[in-house]
Amino acid sequence: MEKLEAFLSKWLLPIAAKLEQNPQMAAIRRAMMTLVPVTLIGSLPTMFTQLSGFTNLPAFLTAAIGYMAKITAPLAFPTMGCLGVYVAIFIGYYYSEERKVWNIGAMVTALASFLAVATLTTEAGATDVSYYGGSGIFTAIVVGLFSVEILSIFRNKLNFTINLGEGVPTPIKRSFENLWPILFSLLIIATLKLIIESVTGVAVVKLVEALFAPLTASVNTLPGILFILFMTQLLWWFGIHGYAVMAPVWLAVAFANVETNAVFAAGTSSTFMVVTPDFFWNLAGVTGSGITGALCFLMATSKAKQYKAIGRISIVPAFFGIGESVIFGIPVMLNPVMFIPWLLSAPIAAIIGWVAISSGFMKPFSLVSPYLPIPFGALIACMDWKYLIVLALILVSAVLIYLPFFKICEKQAIEAEESASKDTRTLEDVDLDF
Repeated sequence: MEKLEAFLSKWLLPIAAKLEQNPQMAAIRRAMMTLVPVTLIGSLPTMFTQLSGFTNLPAFLTAAIGYMAKITAPLAFPTMGCLGVYVAIFIGYYYSEERKVWNIGAMVTALASFLAVATLTTEAGATDVSYYGGSGIFTAIVVGLFSVEILSIFRNKLNFTINLGEGVPTPIKRSFENLWPILFSLLIIATLKLIIESVTGVAVVKLVEALFAPLTASVNTLPGILFILFMTQLLWWFGIHGYAVMAPVWLAVAFANVETNAVFAAGTSSTFMVVTPDFFWNLAGVTGSGITGALCFLMATSKAKQYKAIGRISIVPAFFGIGESVIFGIPVMLNPVMFIPWLLSAPIAAIIGWVAISSGFMKPFSLVSPYLPIPFGALIACMDWKYLIVLALILVSAVLIYLPFFKICEKQAIEAEESASKDTRTLEDVDLDF
């Protein structure tokens, strides 16, 4: 165990630490998380479409659902149909903070660059905006980062600005200061687009899609998911925020899959994807990374006073997917006893969830769950009560995985408490003479 820890500390941790602090990864992660409200609103048309399929409902309720389906239908395209557009805007905003440029200018640059690349023309001469949605997310990330990087070079390093002097209103001053950097950034993007498409004969957005196809394919496989979860848990054990490092790998793919599943739920397609944000949040990571809700249960029923106290105060946070109090309370990090169950718990949960969805036992997540306590958000996201059975199976299996290892930690904690209770010395008994 010591040799393994030394090896990983030498080779893995420096790389993981750099990835956690990497400005591009940070911008991607924050942009994808900011996308959640957009997907929540975009889920409404899908939700009412699914509800309209329920039979034996009261007439007034069926009518109300029908009206809500008609009201929310126009929201589908400006939300789920424009996921790539929002990602470009969010990338521009968050990456501007990393590169210290005007956030509005960066958002305009990233958005205009993405629209220039993602807008296609059909053979009939019509405008094709299909890549504005989930299929254009990777293009939005690449183009957004690249365009803001160019903007930063012209604004901060080359200092291509127009200075209007003092006394000019701030919005006008900022606009003219960034006019040349924005213009040159867009011209460079447009020129590169023309060159690449002239040489390859393929649209840039399709080339980016093909470039990321291996990543998309691997994330959408069980071995790929298990590897991501294994690395996430391993980094957590070493004290590095595993989710922060690994989330950018799968978030873009997962959000794109929500759009696919929404079409499946509407009954217009037979294709669905297992991996969505809620697969990670409400199956593989339910109650917190490493299925900490299982540890919370074991601690709350423990004979060790310290564990019992921490476990009881951690019950409510566990329903919201927050498990840090348990992780630090045992602690899990750098604890050799908890190494094996910590690594196994999330992958086992993922296997259970994968089998349940891919076999058809449980419906796939076609929405992004609202931030509600477990299990209500997940039930809304999949619209299937069988999720409760899958959830129970995951929690029970996690308890069984942790139990023998937790008993070892519990025994050590009880012995420490008994030893402390026998030590009746006070400060007056301590010899402080030197």
